Amino acid sequence: MSEKPSKIIKKAVKSWFSREGKVETISNPRAEFLFKVKFQRFFFTVVRPNEQNYIQMESQVMISPQHLKVLNAEKMRDFQVQALKFSFSQGVQLGFIQPRPGQQGPKPPGPGFVISDRIYDDGFSEDHLWEVMRRLHSAVDMSIAVLNEVTGQGGLKPPQEPTDTGPSYYT
Repeated sequence: MSEKPSKIIKKAVKSWFSREGKVETISNPRAEFLFKVKFQRFFFTVVRPNEQNYIQMESQVMISPQHLKVLNAEKMRDFQVQALKFSFSQGVQLGFIQPRPGQQGPKPPGPGFVISDRIYDDGFSEDHLWEVMRRLHSAVDMSIAVLNEVTGQGGLKPPQEPTDTGPSYYT
């Protein structure tokens, strides 16, 4: 008897993230599996909802109190438009989180954004997982850079003087 696709994918995902970063299994009755993973610089959740034929990867990023101090309505709109443009160019989903008074369930600690994408069972491979995770990581990184630019907070480090100005050779 062959294994179900979800079991094969679960093993492959856990193995792949174990090689690429850090994996923590989280129990959730609404999911066949749920992992919290660290991929390069950011944390993501990888979930396969019960009775679905896909896995979803997402990263939730809260806007820091330092950014919130200078983020008026106009700057927030500018950040959201620029971040959405980039997410569309990367082919990933971007949503914004805003806690509301009277909201049911646990409330996020502040405004933020979620970047996500899916891989369906019929298209799953380690290479496809790599491509999706690179796109998601890039979208998170760029959204943070856009937020920094819009708010004038933190920026890129100034370029360092190279120690050797000669050409670089690879042999």
